[in-house]
Amino acid sequence: MSIYGHFASQYYGNKINFPKESFLISGISYYQQHLIGIDYDSEIIMKLEPENKYDSQAIQIIFNNNVIGYVPRKDEIKNICIDNIDSNLKIINIKREQN
Repeated sequence: MSIYGHFASQYYGNKINFPKESFLISGISYYQQHLIGIDYDSEIIMKLEPENKYDSQAIQIIFNNNVIGYVPRKDEIKNICIDNIDSNLKIINIKREQN
């Protein structure tokens, strides 16, 4: 089973049907400086963060050895990610701000 991470649920004006295993990366707005160079073929990995003061079951999402966000707290998504913690994530959508 593949795990999918994506930045936003839609491109502007285009409806996208995401797999049920997909999720928005939580907290990504706090890590904008770590997103430079990320694209659809980027290697994204997950790592447990038991010392997280807000969630002892937190799962970091990492790109280029930098945290870019977290798996959402939803139990069904978190359980899928825990079962596949050693799998790489696949980016299926990137929302880019229009200038």
